[in-house]
Amino acid sequence: MPTNKQRNRQTLRGIDSLWINWALSAGALALTVLLGVFVTKLWLPAFVLGFAFLLMRRIAVMRETDSQICNIVPFITVRILFVAAAIMVGINLYYMDFMDPQEYQLGHANKNIPYITILILAPVMTVISIWGYLRRRHLSFCHRCTVEYGTPQERGFLDRVFDVETRYQLRVLIFISVIISIYTWIYYLTTYNNVNMNPSDLYYYIAVPVALYILSLAYLAMRYFRIYVFYRENVVGDASSSELTTVLRYILICDDYVFLKKSGDGDTTKTDTPAMTHIPYRERITSYDALINFSLVSGINGNVEIKFLYENSNNHTDSNIFHYLCVIPSRSEVANSRLSGEWFSQHQLERMHAQGELSGLLMSEIHRVYTVMMAKKTYDEGGYRLYDIKHYKPTFRLREIEMFDGDFNDPMWLLIAKDNEDRPFFKLRKFWRKLVRGYEQ
Repeated sequence: MPTNKQRNRQTLRGIDSLWINWALSAGALALTVLLGVFVTKLWLPAFVLGFAFLLMRRIAVMRETDSQICNIVPFITVRILFVAAAIMVGINLYYMDFMDPQEYQLGHANKNIPYITILILAPVMTVISIWGYLRRRHLSFCHRCTVEYGTPQERGFLDRVFDVETRYQLRVLIFISVIISIYTWIYYLTTYNNVNMNPSDLYYYIAVPVALYILSLAYLAMRYFRIYVFYRENVVGDASSSELTTVLRYILICDDYVFLKKSGDGDTTKTDTPAMTHIPYRERITSYDALINFSLVSGINGNVEIKFLYENSNNHTDSNIFHYLCVIPSRSEVANSRLSGEWFSQHQLERMHAQGELSGLLMSEIHRVYTVMMAKKTYDEGGYRLYDIKHYKPTFRLREIEMFDGDFNDPMWLLIAKDNEDRPFFKLRKFWRKLVRGYEQ
């Protein structure tokens, strides 16, 4: 675990990385538009693919370093560049082999301007950035980070900033691309003449998109400077934040019931486990330590079985979190304990989960336990089905967690749950990940 000074320095670099990723990603798109003036349309797709591979290389390098950086914006940009390049190549091939020569004579087509870069790039930006924004939490690229570092609720300040700001950057990208798509296509359909590119065309097709990119750089620089100042004044400057801690969380179950406590008022009510404690930072917690701390926080000293589930830890958090399952032989055991709350059935738990009534940490714990158990019941370690039944879904009962022989701390099963034989193009995607290891993984 790094020192506080190192952790703060890493956090500040992480905030800087948000702006750098935007500058490189949006810069690749802006440079693509600008190069359309200086590079022939025949060779422009080669430059576009070059930008895509450079971004892919950066993603791979960043993933191999100790710096935890969110690369979702470069990831989305790579897809934009690949799709745009494919469309450009298709148009070039059409002009070379399939275009009726009479179209050139009539002035309906121009060999020197087979396409206008921004008219291709802006709609592709719009579609793929909207896709990325809506699918963000379901992308394998993002799932890998969740597997390695946990959900945003289980991570530190920087990771929560990443979660909020990358979604914000995608919204900015969507807004800019929609605006550019609308005005450029209106201009093309009402005013543009494909004989040549006059100063008015250059202004609308080149100058305005590049100017929007420069303005976005300045705007986001100010935004992240404010976040930087907030962090220095409210997080680094808070004396209490200088102490690293370890959090122990215990999920109490008895048969198919779980013991939880509601807290908050009105619409802000959230339900969570009442058995949780903070202790001075420990890199490792033994089974004996877990049992002793549970007795201290709950006052229960009876025949209780403590089962380790998993740990969350990374270089940017103020604490590491150890998650445990506590199997209570009888629901009456908690009646005279220090814990307050009530027992909920599995059906009630599922309803509260669906309606978002559980705390973020409890949602993450339930998701991990359920995902790992269902994956191990359904697939082997290679992701292939254990039973020759497509989309087979085994049953899940809370009481089964106690007897489960898998490792909830092993990320392999979380990856298999996302990528398995029941997913389309399973073998093709496995080959692709090997081909671009570090980018997708």
